[in-house]
Amino acid sequence: MSDAPDHARIIVPPPLLILIFIIAGFVANHLKPLPLFAKHRAIEIVIGIALLILSAAIVFVASRRFRAHGTHPSPYRPVNALVVDGIYKFSRNPFYVAFLLFLIAFAFWANSGWFLVATVIAFFLLHFGVVRQEERYLLHKFGDAYDTYRRRVRRWI
Repeated sequence: MSDAPDHARIIVPPPLLILIFIIAGFVANHLKPLPLFAKHRAIEIVIGIALLILSAAIVFVASRRFRAHGTHPSPYRPVNALVVDGIYKFSRNPFYVAFLLFLIAFAFWANSGWFLVATVIAFFLLHFGVVRQEERYLLHKFGDAYDTYRRRVRRWI
C-alpha cells in the first residue's frame, strides 16, 4: 500500500478559492472603493466580457482534452492519463490561467482595483497551495514522462 494519495493534496478547490476572492473583492470595493479608471466606460465592460469568454473557452477546451483521455478535471479525483496534447501543449495548467483571467474580468466589470489585488494573491495561493502540490503528485505518479513534459511546456503559474 502506498503512502501517496491518489490525488494531489491541495489547500482548497480552485473554483472555491476564486469565488472567495470575487466575494472579497466586492466587499472590499464596498468598504473602500479603489477605481481602476476615472470613468467607467463601455470599453471596460467589453474587455471584461472578452476575458470571461476567453476564460470559459480555456476551461471548455481543457476539460474536453481531459475527458478525451478518460480523466476527470477535478483535482480531487485520480488522474488516469498524462494529458500533453491540445491546449496542454502550451500550458501545463490552463484551468488556473482561466481562473485568474476570470478575476481580471471582474476588475474591469466592477472598475475595482481590489480585484487586481485579489488576482495577485490568488496567483500566489494557486502557485504554492495547488499547482506545486499537483506537480508533485503528477511527478510521483507518471515519473519520467511527466518530467519530460514539465521541461518542455511552461507552467504559467
